[in-house]
Amino acid sequence: MTTNSLSPKAGMQKDSALSAWLRRWIFRTGIDPMTWLLRLGVIVLMSVFYIVPLIWLIVAPTKTNQQMAELPPLAIGSIEYVGKAWAYLMQFLSGVLSRWIFNSFYYVSLGLILSISFAVPAGFALAVIPFRLRRPLLWMTLLVMLVPGDALVLPMYMELFYMKLIDTQWALIVPAASFPVGVYLVFQYYKATMPADLVAAAKVDGCSDISMFWYIGVPLARNIIGTLAFTQFAGLWGGFFAAQLFIDNAVLKPLPAGIAIIVSQCGGILPTTLRCILNPEGHTIARAEIALLGVISTLPVLIVYALAQRMIIRGATAGAIKE
Repeated sequence: MTTNSLSPKAGMQKDSALSAWLRRWIFRTGIDPMTWLLRLGVIVLMSVFYIVPLIWLIVAPTKTNQQMAELPPLAIGSIEYVGKAWAYLMQFLSGVLSRWIFNSFYYVSLGLILSISFAVPAGFALAVIPFRLRRPLLWMTLLVMLVPGDALVLPMYMELFYMKLIDTQWALIVPAASFPVGVYLVFQYYKATMPADLVAAAKVDGCSDISMFWYIGVPLARNIIGTLAFTQFAGLWGGFFAAQLFIDNAVLKPLPAGIAIIVSQCGGILPTTLRCILNPEGHTIARAEIALLGVISTLPVLIVYALAQRMIIRGATAGAIKE
């Protein structure tokens, strides 16, 4: 009798405690628990979708071709085989892989210097220096940003052809100077971080436009330069289509185009039907070696992002809050 009389009261206390917990949860997070669980589920699914292939790419070079077929996909083979896979890759076409890696760093470095050297002064001029054609040039920059890159392939090829740069190193370096996205980002950055009073004070002190850019604009642009450098580095490093179209000589190709050559000749997708046999040892290049190339091609972008992460975040958020 006593238990029955107390059960409604206990149920009410339990409901009130649950309601209080829900109120505290919503107050702290701003969302209800079901919405939070739904978001968490989406994040977990997306993480699995992107992380599992990356884990496979990392562990694949540790397994031989036979182990790739017999062991589970995410199983780790032998760390020693990574060195063997690298040795097999270096035997391909008399060690052309080392030249491809050098070409990639060479093209990206010069292209990065050219693109930043053009984008920063152009963005500064559009944002700070008043001149007649400033607004039409800004609209042209926006229009070029909207044009798909594939639509410019034929005009760019014809331009490089008449300049006699096809199948040369400059065929990949010169086009990198065109960086309209960088020009617009620098324009927005200076608009947000360089007030008109600062420009007026510099003019009163007798600063020319060049002096104002060098002594004021460049020091202010360190963060946005980090953002542009990483963005352009990732784009130039992974550039594949231009290297395939503008360069025919295999020795002059960068690493992404070289990986395509190895995949097409050595059967990285179906290693049982097509393989590169390295004579006289008889070793083969297949999925494990292709995966090692994928790791090698990804590492520079990750390293650059890790080194420039702080500058990238500052450059991306600069001007979000105006004082």
